[in-house]
Amino acid sequence: MQIPPEQTALVFTGEFRPSLDEKKRLTIPSRWRNESLQELFIIKSPSRGCLSAMPQPVLQEFGSKAASQAPTLEAHQAFLDHFFASAVICPVDSAGRIILSEDLCRFAGIRKQVVLAGGDTKFDLWSPEAWEARQKATSANYETILKSIGL
Repeated sequence: MQIPPEQTALVFTGEFRPSLDEKKRLTIPSRWRNESLQELFIIKSPSRGCLSAMPQPVLQEFGSKAASQAPTLEAHQAFLDHFFASAVICPVDSAGRIILSEDLCRFAGIRKQVVLAGGDTKFDLWSPEAWEARQKATSANYETILKSIGL
């Protein structure tokens, strides 16, 4: 029995390097889309200098997960206030595109080229320069963990 695409969870894997068009539209790779993907939520990641894009259920899961990380109920509420207020809703059009605001592009240093890096239930948007620096800075750790799991 085949599961209808709208009922399967999206898994974001791989790396893609699309370009923004003149209207700052970005095409999401077709293998990262299904009929249920109507919008993505974009969050700025200050510690990494990139943007993280996710469907609504994943956004809500991150919000819930924060409860176990916050030392107090007040800290959790403060996080939620910032997290959900800063989430940018990006509708996915019929061609599978989203529009990135100037503010999001400026934050991540994205001009024309974008690196989309799969991250399981979310994906990240990087400037090519920041992505290359990230890969270089984290490759030793990645290789150590790969070896420890037998790959």
